[in-house]
Amino acid sequence: MSTPVLAIQDAPATGSATQVQTEAGVAAYQPGFFTDYAPVTALDMVSRVPGFGLSNGDTSRRGLGDAFGNLLINGRRPSNKSLSLETVLQRIPVDDVERIELIQEALPQYDMRGHSRLVNVVLREGAGRSGSWDARVQISDSGRLGPRIIASYTTPVGPTEMTFGLDTGMSGNRLRRRESRHDASGVEFARGSDNDQRQYEEFAPSWSMNWDINDNSRLRMDARANLWTWHRVRFAEYYSVSGATLTPHRLEHNETENHGSLYSGTLSYQRDLNEEISLETMLLATRERWEDGPEAYENYDPVSGFTDSIIVSAGAEMEETALRQTLSWDPNDRHSLEFGGEHASNSRETHLALSENDGTTITPIDLPVAETRVEESRSEIFANHVWQINDRFSLESGLRYEFSEIAQTGDAQQTRSFTYPKPSVTLNYRSDDRNRFRFTGRRDVDQLDFGKFASSVDVTDNNSTLGNPDYVPQRTWTLEGEWERRFGDAGSFSLQIGYDWVEDLDGWVSIVTPTGVFDAPGNIGDGTNLRVTGNLTTPLDTLGINNAVLDVFLEWYDTNVEDPLTGENRQWSGTREWELRLDYRQTFPQSQMAWGWDYFWLSDGEVHRSREFQHHDNTDGDLDIYVETTRFFGVTLRAQVDAVFNTGDDRQRIFYDGSRASGIIDGIDYRNTSMGRTFQISARSTF
Repeated sequence: MSTPVLAIQDAPATGSATQVQTEAGVAAYQPGFFTDYAPVTALDMVSRVPGFGLSNGDTSRRGLGDAFGNLLINGRRPSNKSLSLETVLQRIPVDDVERIELIQEALPQYDMRGHSRLVNVVLREGAGRSGSWDARVQISDSGRLGPRIIASYTTPVGPTEMTFGLDTGMSGNRLRRRESRHDASGVEFARGSDNDQRQYEEFAPSWSMNWDINDNSRLRMDARANLWTWHRVRFAEYYSVSGATLTPHRLEHNETENHGSLYSGTLSYQRDLNEEISLETMLLATRERWEDGPEAYENYDPVSGFTDSIIVSAGAEMEETALRQTLSWDPNDRHSLEFGGEHASNSRETHLALSENDGTTITPIDLPVAETRVEESRSEIFANHVWQINDRFSLESGLRYEFSEIAQTGDAQQTRSFTYPKPSVTLNYRSDDRNRFRFTGRRDVDQLDFGKFASSVDVTDNNSTLGNPDYVPQRTWTLEGEWERRFGDAGSFSLQIGYDWVEDLDGWVSIVTPTGVFDAPGNIGDGTNLRVTGNLTTPLDTLGINNAVLDVFLEWYDTNVEDPLTGENRQWSGTREWELRLDYRQTFPQSQMAWGWDYFWLSDGEVHRSREFQHHDNTDGDLDIYVETTRFFGVTLRAQVDAVFNTGDDRQRIFYDGSRASGIIDGIDYRNTSMGRTFQISARSTF
């Protein structure tokens, strides 16, 4: 099967912004379109394609079926779970890019894999040795320096092309918390503050190999390692409050080190049997482990000294192995079919140990489901079909059928089997060159989070979460419609409306054990979600602001579920009603300067647990500002300030006397958490 290659017409030389419509459903952007953005790598170019957002796919899911992103390189997917798409694009210098193609609808010659849009980076012929580097230094709120280096080098080695990469550095961010505690009537009786200093060190080498064995066969291998150490030192002071009088009450200290490693490798072999049929085999292997502690949460009396401590030790080991086989068949230029199967074996072994030290003896604390192992064997068969009905309509349909068995051993023992059909259908309609409509119906099944089968504890927050061996994946039926309108060469607007019907919604349930009542992740019934999403990319020339572009993302959620404790309808835990993202950039080509900012804001959120209610507020949102120049030696220099407002996040916890359904308030806590303002200086270039 030959790679899709489009016939590119000569672009009119009427400015740097040039968009060429090569055929229905595909727009090609020449390198000149991106000149004003001063790109260094292909990642800079792709991030500026109007109406497109790079997606790695759902790499958090086990296996390979959902880990295919919306990026093509020369018509083929480079993505897998070993390397992110950002990493792949950062390794491609701008000079190696011939053009960027935006595939705006399902077309038979492209494997959409459920994405509404794809970007295809077409490389120029003869691209040989090349490299890129990015060096940066971050200054945290605590005054600590955090250097980081990201570098890669690509070179031909015999019949292959090899890329060597490295991402290494450290950071020293500090969390500051302010907390006040109130009784049921709202009277403050305690106040506290703490400094939580972190130090994170990471070393992540990677390697890739591309080998065009012959005209019909290709082999790609990717490997990545990630070694890290995370250290934390925390000091806290608490005071008793009586009116305007503060009396030192208690001091806390805890210190820990978390260290771990992750190794991941992917092998992909493609073979074209003829012009119509091709085979692809993919193999993934990932191994991860981490250890935390032992960490002693020590309490001190301001006068007499040490009183007691809680000691926590935790760790986990994860394994994933997946094999995927695909057969693709393009019988003609209007139809494309794909068949295949996948098998994945996954496991997670978790341990958690708690003990109390009263200064004389150390006594273990029993926590259910603290030592457990979860193993999953999952298989899936699938079939997909893309049909270009005519020049305006295309239809993408598919069916995946999943078989899985999950076995849990250790403190909880249980074996369960699941089978789920997952159909999907998408109709694309292009009314003209500017307007497109997409209508989708699909069923999705969340994969179980193995971490929810094991217990965890947060001593700082005085909160324990029990592992739930009865937890099942939530299932969702979705109907979705989208309208996209493009204006000019650089403008795009899309409006998406979707409705989700969810079975066995994720939430919090209460589990009664001989040692107490615990919150646990679980299923709380069926729920619905109406969502509206708007995306806008627009130049601001009409407002008199030259060479400036504004990206806007705005999403609204209207979620609903019947509370299993109160019987009343409420919104989902953890889901925010509004989300806003703004990204502004303005360039000054003659002076080779640019500046910009991005802003992120979430509306208030709620969390409903069995014995408490939480209200979360992101206060003023997150604003980052930068200025950069390319005037010196072809290097892009940038100075940036993150978290300009530096107001932190607020949280209110309402505790109840018994079940939350009783409505009897036992106490209220208020907390503000801030990482502070950070500054960053960076330099990046290619060679």
